[in-house]
Amino acid sequence: MMSANAYQSKITGQDFELENIDWSFSGATTTYLTHGLHSYPARMIPQIPSTLLDYFLKENVIEEGDRLYDPFAGSGTSAVEAHLHGLNFEGNDINPFAVMLTLAKSTPLDVAVLRKAQKDLFEYISQIDKKDSDIERPDDINKGWFPKPQLYHLLQIGDYIDDISEEYDEDIARFFRICLSKTTRKTSYQRNGEYKRYRMPEEKRDEHDPDVFSIFEKSVKKNFSLIKEYSEKVSSNLEREVHFDDSRFAEDIQDNSADIVITSPPYGDHSTTVAYGQFSRDLSILASNYSKEDMLKVDKEGLGGRIEKLEPTNEFVEGSEALSATLDTLREKDGRSEDALKFFRDYFEAMKQVKRILQPEQPVAWVVANRTMSRVSIPTHLITKELCESLGFEHDKTLPREIPSKTLPWENAPENITGKKGGTMAKENIVIMKCPE
Repeated sequence: MMSANAYQSKITGQDFELENIDWSFSGATTTYLTHGLHSYPARMIPQIPSTLLDYFLKENVIEEGDRLYDPFAGSGTSAVEAHLHGLNFEGNDINPFAVMLTLAKSTPLDVAVLRKAQKDLFEYISQIDKKDSDIERPDDINKGWFPKPQLYHLLQIGDYIDDISEEYDEDIARFFRICLSKTTRKTSYQRNGEYKRYRMPEEKRDEHDPDVFSIFEKSVKKNFSLIKEYSEKVSSNLEREVHFDDSRFAEDIQDNSADIVITSPPYGDHSTTVAYGQFSRDLSILASNYSKEDMLKVDKEGLGGRIEKLEPTNEFVEGSEALSATLDTLREKDGRSEDALKFFRDYFEAMKQVKRILQPEQPVAWVVANRTMSRVSIPTHLITKELCESLGFEHDKTLPREIPSKTLPWENAPENITGKKGGTMAKENIVIMKCPE
């Protein structure tokens, strides 16, 4: 197999076939260019869409100027790689923070204008009374998650970024909002390395006294170099649309408007897998003026969430023997069969929208992981293949990959019994299908 670093030099060679790639990309840098602007849980590494796009461009399946669609835009990995490969991008996400992050990472900026805005912002910061912490906290901010003076400083920076939006434009302001979001996470009592909302122990909070302005300025300078290099590589004429929209309906996306789909769907409902809303809550409220109510909806309304948006049905299960067998096994164990059913019902609706949006005979790549529910391994790659086939998609290939590093729980305890843990996700599969005529 080609190594993670070697495959790029052979990208135009005769031996460049998808089956010859080591898809784990162990040791590869995943934060180059704007991929390094901000962290995000369970992020699809950029080498996956980059390699797929290289391949499909080489095979003339797509060409520069075509449109890539991602129904689960997430941190914007597909958007950035689409532009780096000369493609337009359209996507949607149910998390407003993900929408902001995708736009921030994929929008090239006028570096001279950004530098002037940065100078104005740093000048403003230098004049803030850093000892003053007398400011009213917004109702949506939980004071138990921030030291008081630092919260004041975050709010002061946020107010000025709102002014930047009016003086310059929202593209420039959005860049600084992402920098403030990074600063917010480092300033809060959030435990490092956690994707869910966990506070550091109380004894450590007393010692937690971060310098907000130093952290923010360092973040701005680092991100400035990343966006500068990205902006020099990407055409400003490329289009990007990222909708705050639900992939089960995708109401803002036109029929047959995409030439390729590359996406990494959620592994399961947000509450028991990756809590994107929890990760984004304070970041969005402080940096982007979203409300607590907006952010609480994210995990409740995600695929398989507690708030149902679709009529209950199980007819689609007939399209997948793997899903039917999995549900039977879960029922035999008195496991979470209904939760699994709800998740795959919602996932199936997203598949139907992809069929509507994608051009006939064009490819879709689903990057999926096989999670565990009630200690039953869920063969998501087989279920994805079979459900797509029930809609008329043609299976091209399934490419397995190891997950060398992700911000995920490698073990969980579904029964909440002390000392009893089970494995979660350490492998993914890239399921490539062709849209029906």
